[in-house]
This record gives sequence, structure tokens and C-alpha cells, in this order.
Amino acid sequence: MTDTPADLLARLPEIIAARIRVVLPGLRDCRGMAGRFDLDQLKQRGVAAPAVLVSRLRIRQDQTVAGPLYLWQVQMVAFILTREELGLPRDVAAANIAQVLLRLIPDQVWGRPGDLGAAFDVAEEPLITAGSEKQALSLSAVTWTQPISLAGMPVAPAIVPELYLGQAPRIGAAFEKDYDLIGDGE
Repeated sequence: MTDTPADLLARLPEIIAARIRVVLPGLRDCRGMAGRFDLDQLKQRGVAAPAVLVSRLRIRQDQTVAGPLYLWQVQMVAFILTREELGLPRDVAAANIAQVLLRLIPDQVWGRPGDLGAAFDVAEEPLITAGSEKQALSLSAVTWTQPISLAGMPVAPAIVPELYLGQAPRIGAAFEKDYDLIGDGE
């Protein structure tokens, strides 16, 4: 079993945001957050655009496997916030960021293969509202489902192949001690 950190669920948005910062270094803000995002939060937090804010929205039990080991499905979201910039309309900037995320997210385990399954069901949705239009903003969301095990997944032991050489007629189980080891899987 892997040792799942007790705070994995709380840290998951920031784990993902850290990876997004690597592939989108031009973002002015990229971080994990709790819950949903709205324009009132934008005013309170002073988020600098372009920004990606990652959050988990919902978790539901998926299946029970041996042990019993419970598997969960976490609904994740990356909110994309852009403003008008010289030479780059806000909607184009949001679509460009979304395109990068849509290529990045499918099958991601975010460096935690023992705790997270491959991300799936990735979708993008513009969240343009009258309020965002008044503030000359573009707000959209990339959502996905992230399988998770809060107790850790069993880790299969590594299989290390070994290759032996025997010469006829001295072959078979009775002659195994006479075989020469010619490869040990390394």
C-alpha cells in the first residue's frame, strides 16, 4: 500500500496548480483554492489576470474493492480568468489557456500514481456573465474527474526478469543448477 498523506484531499488543488505553473509560466496567478469562484471573490482576493485557480467541487464514492478499499471520484475545476491586454483579446487568451489545459489534464495522476487514478471526462465551459462583461473579464472553467484513493492503492511488486542459459542435452528441471545466469533484469 502507498502511504496516502492525511491532507491529500486538502492539498490536491495546490498539487495540480504547481504542475500548471510549470506548463503556463506566463500566468500572473496560479494556485489552489477551496470551493467555487465568483466575481465577488475576484474583488476580495485581487486576483491578477491571466490566472488559473484550481479547486475541487465535489467528491463521491465510486466503488469498493478488496480490503475493503474505497475509491472516490473528485470533480475538479480549473477556473481561467483573463482581461483585455494589448494585442490579445480576453476571450482569445482564455481559449489559449484552456487549450493547454485540455492537452495537459487527460490521464494525469499529478505525480501521485499510488493515490490518484488517471484524470478523465475533461471539459471546458465559458462562464461569461453580465458581471464579467462589465469588468472586461473572461471567465471560463476546465472541469474533470480525478479518481482518488484516500487510503492508498496497493503497489504491485516489481518483476525482475532473469535469463539463464543451458546447453542441450543437459536441459530441464533436473539440470537447472547447471544453468548460467546471463541476465538479471538490470
